Amino acid sequence: MKIKLMTDSTSQIPSEFAKKKKIALLEPTIEFEGKHCKDLSDIDQKYYVSKMKSLKELPKTSVANPQESLELLESIKKEGYKEVLYIHLTQVMSNQVGSVQIAMKKLKDDPRVHLYNTEFSATAQAPFVLFAQKMLEEGKSVDDINKALDKLKPLIHSSGISSSFDVLFRTGRIKKTVKMSMISSVMNLKPIYESTRDKGYGGQGAGTGFNSAVKKIIERFEETTDSNIEYDAIINHINNPKLAKKLEEGVKSIRNIKDVQYWDISPVVANTLGYGTAMITLYPSFESFIKKVDG
Repeated sequence: MKIKLMTDSTSQIPSEFAKKKKIALLEPTIEFEGKHCKDLSDIDQKYYVSKMKSLKELPKTSVANPQESLELLESIKKEGYKEVLYIHLTQVMSNQVGSVQIAMKKLKDDPRVHLYNTEFSATAQAPFVLFAQKMLEEGKSVDDINKALDKLKPLIHSSGISSSFDVLFRTGRIKKTVKMSMISSVMNLKPIYESTRDKGYGGQGAGTGFNSAVKKIIERFEETTDSNIEYDAIINHINNPKLAKKLEEGVKSIRNIKDVQYWDISPVVANTLGYGTAMITLYPSFESFIKKVDG
């Protein structure tokens, strides 16, 4: 039986890749230039980034509503799918899955929708989608995929650097500590954020500059990652290629990195992380992961 893979556009899965692999993307919306726009299909990412620094007010974002979720699932049904595996972000960051659950009630299991909570958000969510896609191509069942993804969770590592405290914490989606609030008012530090399970992204200290922040992230990765695992990396940035390159060089100096991909940051996520940010997500290569879980 054919199973359709579905995820959130905020996972940063490139739309071209999603189209090629027939992955359905559920898009939240953002208010931009007086319009109610879907995250990817209604906004050119590069145009949005070019306007970010001149925005007088922070654009409002919202989840795809139940009707939009229903329309996406109905379009999947028309493609001939009887089952859907929806790999979604943690509800701590967004209750997008709630909209899907309302739509599911109207569909009455036609198609049947399986929910998988990654417990992560943004690019840290992407490896689950990439692995599920590979396993579906191999003919694996939803149950087999869910079990494998559960084993993947502790092997995901995602951190980034923002241009300033004011930019990073302005939406309230990323939390800061009292200590960070005090020091940010007196020093021009570069805040570090990290993805943790079921907590979304949270502030994790700061560097006295970009180089210092990169060094701290690499030191953190050296503590939390496994030297016996071969990793892949996804790097995202908002008009800060030099910082992104430093992150790439840093992880390559401590771990065996098989593949590095540079992906754009969608407008909704860019709205949270802010102009000038750069982030890196490490996860086992598929071959290394299979070897680890089977061995």
